[in-house]
Formats: sequence, structure tokens, C-alpha cells
Amino acid sequence: MTRTFENLHGVPHAEIVVFTKDADDPGAGGMVYNTLGLPVDFTDEQFRALDPAALAEEFHGDAAWMNGPRRALMDTATAELRDEGRVTSVEGIAMHTVADIHVPDLRTFLSTQRPPYTQLTVGRTTQWVFLKGSEIHELVSPEGHQYVMQSLSRHVEPDLDVEQLPTLGERLRLPDGWQYRVRTLDEDLRVGAHGDAHIVFDEYENNYQRHA
Repeated sequence: MTRTFENLHGVPHAEIVVFTKDADDPGAGGMVYNTLGLPVDFTDEQFRALDPAALAEEFHGDAAWMNGPRRALMDTATAELRDEGRVTSVEGIAMHTVADIHVPDLRTFLSTQRPPYTQLTVGRTTQWVFLKGSEIHELVSPEGHQYVMQSLSRHVEPDLDVEQLPTLGERLRLPDGWQYRVRTLDEDLRVGAHGDAHIVFDEYENNYQRHA
């Protein structure tokens, strides 16, 4: 099932990822549950109060990662929803099943030392649209790959908001060769993923999707 959601810029959202360990190595596969596009029926504090160990047990996984709370930065999202669009209640917070992910080392990913600026691949079919005239925030890798921030995180810095993003680059500890830039679009930017989305996080857990 494919759905399109509009007027998302600045809207609160959050997700959990329930991981199941690989049989023979330190990696794990995860199923992603996300609130994006659903009515905002939770607060940041309610999401932060969730117990990842209890959620992992409830969803029959080995671990749960709490990704958020967040604020969406795209204007429109089109997503292929799993389970025919069924809505799952996560301790009273409504979420869709939207993607799957694999990490090579679950312990490292779940630790506070999770390396930023390292590309991950998320299995999903989505299209984000950032409208003409919008201000976008990008990372550029040493190879010239461009990643646009799709959502900001309030996990590391609880008061981070959209108004602070133009100067965020002054605080990032960018690896050699990486750049943070802010620009205003002179045409709509469409960022698609058809099976695989390539994602990086900065040290504040803001996430960016590769588009060029």
C-alpha cells in the first residue's frame, strides 16, 4: 500500500526499530515502525518514557532502538507501507511498519559510540519532496555524495529545532573532507528510494538521505 502525506515540515514524529540478531555474526536485522503521516497523538516526553527492553520483548526481538523524538523536514512524503498499511499501537503511540534495516554490528549500533557519518542502507520505497523556496540542510561527503536532512532529532539535544539548523554546521565535528551546507531551493527537490535508501547520521542523530 502506497500513501502520500502532505504538510509535514516541522511535524513531530518518531520511530522504533526492533532488531533480531543474526545467527552467526554480530549483525542484526531490524523492522522499522514510524509515526510519520499519522495524527500526532504523543508528546516528546511520552516517547522518551518508552522502555526499549520491554518493547523488544513485546515485539519478539532481541533489542529495540528508540529513534527520536524527531521533527520532519520534507514537505511531502510518499511511502510504501508494510502490512497493508496496518497501524500498530506502540504503548499507545500509533505507528506504521515502513522499512527494514540491517546493521553489521548490533552492539556498536546501540552504543553511545555509534559512528556518525557512516552510510547505512535502509530497505524502503519512499519519495520525499522539498518544495521550491524551502531551505534545506545537506551533508556533502569527500566523494561528492549529497545527503539532505530528512528529519532532525531531539534525542541527543532535546531542544533542537528547525530555527537552529542554519548554524548547526558550526557545532558539527565533521570528518575530514565532509561539508555541511544550507541552501534555498530554486526548484522542487525529490529524493526517492526504490528498495534501498542510503542514510547517514550526524553526532546529534539528525538523519540525512543521499540524493546525488
